[in-house]
Amino acid sequence: MPKYVDKDARRREVAAALRRVAAREGLEAVSIRTVAAEAGLSAGAVQRDFATKDELLAFAFHDTVAAVEERFSRIRIGPGRATFAEGLRAVLLDLLPTDDERRAQARVWAAFYARAALVPDFARILADLDERARTALRAALSYASEQGELAPGLDPGAAVELLLVLVDGIWLTAVRQPPGASLDPQRAAVDAAVAAVTGTS
Repeated sequence: MPKYVDKDARRREVAAALRRVAAREGLEAVSIRTVAAEAGLSAGAVQRDFATKDELLAFAFHDTVAAVEERFSRIRIGPGRATFAEGLRAVLLDLLPTDDERRAQARVWAAFYARAALVPDFARILADLDERARTALRAALSYASEQGELAPGLDPGAAVELLLVLVDGIWLTAVRQPPGASLDPQRAAVDAAVAAVTGTS
């Protein structure tokens, strides 16, 4: 009887293997061959799902975004839950490279950004992601404004763009941090941004 292969599960395993290779050896070590070996698969098995390194990177990027969004979904703001300031701080701090998984996710993100400068399809994926993020941030800022949780005189549109830039900056700064490096400067930057948006200290 033919062996059943869960292709979605295998693709997720391959994406996880890519992140492990990236976290351990850097993105220059990522290839179909090295990722296949890390996943315990043949290069041919990986190439049946991902014909090129770009296809592999694109899937790993989508998988990374899904994992981050799933973590963000656990952070709830509202009555009886976190304040907007607390929720915003929790979201931004979650992006810091506090473990190998987050460090690898940051490296996948950085690699995708680098490819987006050259490959239009990658740039379109990032543009779509930015629009989704803008929609979510506008909704959160609207709620915060209704609750009186925004800094006086704050331009919500400018705040959305500030937070998008901050998210990108956190990811790209994370890539440069060696394992074990202090993240206190990045935490201080997050606190300063939250204070600027919410008028808290």
